[in-house]
Amino acid sequence: MNLYIGLDVGTTSVKGILTDENGKILHIHSEQLKILTPEPGWSEQDPHDWWNAAKQVIKQLSQKAKEHKGTIRAISTSGQMHSLVVLDRTGQVLRKAILWCDQRTSKQSERITVELGGEESVLKISGNPILTGFTLPKIMWIKEYEPQIYEKIDKIMLPKDYVNYMLTGEIVTEHSDASGTMAYDIYRMNWSEQILETLNISKTVFPKIVKSSSFVGTVKRQLAQQLGLDEKTTVVAGGADNACAALGICVIGPGDVMISLGTSGTVLAPTFESKPDPKGRVHFFSHTVPGVKYHMGVMLSATYSLEWFRERFLPQDYQTINDEVEKIPIGSNGIVFLPYLNGERTPHRDPNARGVFFGLSSYNNKWDLTRAIFEAVACGIRDSFEIIKELGVPIRNVRITGGGAKSDLWVKMLADILNIDVQRPVVNEGASYGAAILAFSGFTGKDPAEISRSWVRIKSSTKPSVENNEKYQKVYEKYKKLYERLKDLF
Repeated sequence: MNLYIGLDVGTTSVKGILTDENGKILHIHSEQLKILTPEPGWSEQDPHDWWNAAKQVIKQLSQKAKEHKGTIRAISTSGQMHSLVVLDRTGQVLRKAILWCDQRTSKQSERITVELGGEESVLKISGNPILTGFTLPKIMWIKEYEPQIYEKIDKIMLPKDYVNYMLTGEIVTEHSDASGTMAYDIYRMNWSEQILETLNISKTVFPKIVKSSSFVGTVKRQLAQQLGLDEKTTVVAGGADNACAALGICVIGPGDVMISLGTSGTVLAPTFESKPDPKGRVHFFSHTVPGVKYHMGVMLSATYSLEWFRERFLPQDYQTINDEVEKIPIGSNGIVFLPYLNGERTPHRDPNARGVFFGLSSYNNKWDLTRAIFEAVACGIRDSFEIIKELGVPIRNVRITGGGAKSDLWVKMLADILNIDVQRPVVNEGASYGAAILAFSGFTGKDPAEISRSWVRIKSSTKPSVENNEKYQKVYEKYKKLYERLKDLF
């Protein structure tokens, strides 16, 4: 039996799934990761931690493959976008990776924008404004503050590509991840000579770009033995986490929309057109499916807002939390929460924004505050949803994935506030499932879109309530006004 591994190099864990040729998941294993915060607003991880975690995951899955009397034919990876890995000429990591949620590069982002002729000019090249979370300003930060490291850089990589490199010794990337670096020309679908020449960055430090389903190499022979893999195990390029998550729930063409409710929250809408948001409010990247691009809005602290609050103030488990929050009326008894714990991207693009509880009185209890967090995340998702509708992108099938999708309350809240049916697929394994589709595609040569349509099934559909939508409209209006009143104070 031929089996496949989808490996997701995330922010909080490395997760792997083992599937058969029909998309049936045979086993799941994950290893936790730690985020380092050496300064306020900074976020880093050691790439060696990703690699060590990936090896443990692959070992576990290879053992399970043997129990099923199967052979792992291919591995594909997805990974957190934008995070910067730098290697020297010997292939050694030069410093800890600067993550997507790191906010240190405000000055570099502004300076790059000016040097490239302003934001309108930047949008004409990359389809996106230069933001603090993206890869390019991180490169310039190293150039300015760590010149001794910058001088040694031989290759610039992204997290999943680093794991692929460690598996095979080959350095490549693919379009979905490359398009999130801001060194990429979204229209020509290659590294932007204009950007790199203007900033005096050598094009040679960037990897070759291939299709997401392309063959990267085979697992190194000695490593394959250590991990319990066949010596001919193929490694497939993979994709950016959100693009893989979309592939994994069959959000692959116009009319499909993904809501991903994880550490961050995203709304992703595929398109065949090459027309980014002219105001730069939502991102515009390449999909894992050839010929498809997508618009994506991002809120930085979605389920993380609840995790942050629970870790400090709530000893209860998540089921109890959901049960108690459901008892609180819409509007959280007057409390509004702004979920900007680490700044925000869509729609504000404000690295200085911070979290706020507003409207507290002696009447309120901890469950009012908790409900306000749930509602704030739903409002943040709606911010992105409204922009995508404004761009004229068709919205027919809305599907949800991520840890937050396990909460019936949160899914119902989103259906109500967006006033649209929200579908939950049978498999809710996000990016790792999309990576497994790419592993199967790369090994067999089959179209990833066709595989996605074959593998993905819908478990349930949650319909909106007209009455609740009217109530949430008032919550949403107050939520929007609160940021506008406070933004100058941030």
